[in-house]
Amino acid sequence: MLPHELAARYIVPSMRALVAHVLREKGLGQERIARLLGVSQPMVSRYLRRKRSEVLRELEEAGALGDEASSVAAVLASRLLQGDYRGYISLFTSYINTLLVRGSLCQLHQRLDPMVPRDCSICSSLFQPGSDPLVLEVEEAVRLFSSAPGAEQLVPNVGSNIVAAAPHASSLQETVGLTGALVRAGDKVVAVGNPAYGGSRHTAQVLLLAKKRWPGIRAVAVIAHSRSCIERLREKGLHVIETGPHRSPERLLEEIAEVLSKTGGPVDAVADLGGQGLEPVIYVFGPNALEAVERALTCLPRGPRSPGQSPGGREP
Repeated sequence: MLPHELAARYIVPSMRALVAHVLREKGLGQERIARLLGVSQPMVSRYLRRKRSEVLRELEEAGALGDEASSVAAVLASRLLQGDYRGYISLFTSYINTLLVRGSLCQLHQRLDPMVPRDCSICSSLFQPGSDPLVLEVEEAVRLFSSAPGAEQLVPNVGSNIVAAAPHASSLQETVGLTGALVRAGDKVVAVGNPAYGGSRHTAQVLLLAKKRWPGIRAVAVIAHSRSCIERLREKGLHVIETGPHRSPERLLEEIAEVLSKTGGPVDAVADLGGQGLEPVIYVFGPNALEAVERALTCLPRGPRSPGQSPGGREP
């Protein structure tokens, strides 16, 4: 069995199933999902009959990381909704190549095919590594935020940032954020800098504090502080805690960590009042960068709808 045959059998169908679940959650019907994925409607029905947790377990048994696969699926769904089929195919192929280069499927390959050498390094030496999934995730989230009508209202004076962490991240070097910031340019949002590992020190530190407490938190979007935003987030059913004002910039992280340690359930956002030399902001968390941005955009006077979604939320 060739490496790409292995991926086609054990990775591609499960990833399509994850994408189908994401699209369904955004309100699309099975016929529309089938057209976007290029499969039949009965196939989509079979995808959706499988629980997301079962699909993730199968991917993890094959050698993929569940959290990473979920994030890649969210970006793949976003590109399909934008009609960016080239980007969809490029990312999907890059993800498969990334798994092969890492050696993520080696154990499965050796288990299924006794002809595979135990010291095999064919994939890592032959295949070019794909674009890094975590960088692509943040790029997609930046694009989503920047293109949302009215998003400039959410940008604080110090600028916004979006940061995502690798599934088992514990250090700044395992997070990706903009090297600069998202800034207001009239009625537009412009990204200054590029997503890079260790690209945002402060925001990444806040994310890692939350992730250490609740591992399911993998991303954060920083937006301007306002009471109306806090209310909208809470109306959406999100758990928002408030911190500050802080006595000094040096105390900010310590005091956020202290508040998080005393909070019982997972936190969806931290509304921070800042302090001397610190602008008030809201840190909106999510299981991936796209979800963090979508939650942040809830704070706009009229929240954005996913492409193809009816005003009621479900595709007609």
